[in-house]
Amino acid sequence: MSKLILCKGRLSENPYYIVGLGMNVYSIEELCYYFVKDAYILDNDVMDDKLCDFIADELGLTDIADALKSLIYRGASLGQFVTQLLKMTGYLEDDELARIKQVLVDNASLSFVEKRKKRADNLLEARKYTRAIDEYQYMLNRMKKSEEPEMYALVLHNIGVAYARMFMYDKASYYFKEASVISDDKELLIHYLQSLRLIMKKDAYERFVLRMGYADSIIREAEERLASAKNEDVDSDYTRDIEEIKELRSEGRISEYYSQIDKTFASWKQEYREQMIARSAR
Repeated sequence: MSKLILCKGRLSENPYYIVGLGMNVYSIEELCYYFVKDAYILDNDVMDDKLCDFIADELGLTDIADALKSLIYRGASLGQFVTQLLKMTGYLEDDELARIKQVLVDNASLSFVEKRKKRADNLLEARKYTRAIDEYQYMLNRMKKSEEPEMYALVLHNIGVAYARMFMYDKASYYFKEASVISDDKELLIHYLQSLRLIMKKDAYERFVLRMGYADSIIREAEERLASAKNEDVDSDYTRDIEEIKELRSEGRISEYYSQIDKTFASWKQEYREQMIARSAR
């Protein structure tokens, strides 16, 4: 994109949240940017009256909003909806617009599972963990384990990852176990053992893995990875926060454990907001 883009409309104080992308947008240019950047995972749910209302009420672009609403009511395709937005904003030159049209056509040919998993993975990487879990669960409810066992196991695993990143290791271990039962991928079993090690006392864990007869090499690798993770950035504030939370869990102080999780997330969110404000002021 080589030309200068003249900004349209206002900068909204109230962002619009794009569910499938896990992003807040404050302007029409931001909206166009994310539609172009993530065109391959867009789905029909972006064609929403609420988005049109945001464009009209918050950004003051009633002409664009009316044109997009008209497309929705006429049953237009996702490609028509997105390209109309990009045309009316002048965001792309003709050759770039043609490329995005093709991406949207290709995207339409993706299977349900391929498209939804990309969306869920995007939410997971954006740290929108509860929304990612909802998206993965939506997939599981519409998949047949017998027809796509490896993909089914991978979705279960990713739900476990989301719970683990929220320090909810009990739930994470459940999904890691379910995934490891379906697939013989050793990574799934390693993650299951790691989650167990975080919620079980050492002697109980050792008795469990001995009783289950897991290979020594797998058990050793799970232990080594946990030890390595603990040693990385051991003096960082984030590491100390996590260690404090894990200590409360291991001591059985459950109410304090969940309270500390809430406090930690609130602190991290506030730190992130302050960083964003400082960055925007530069």
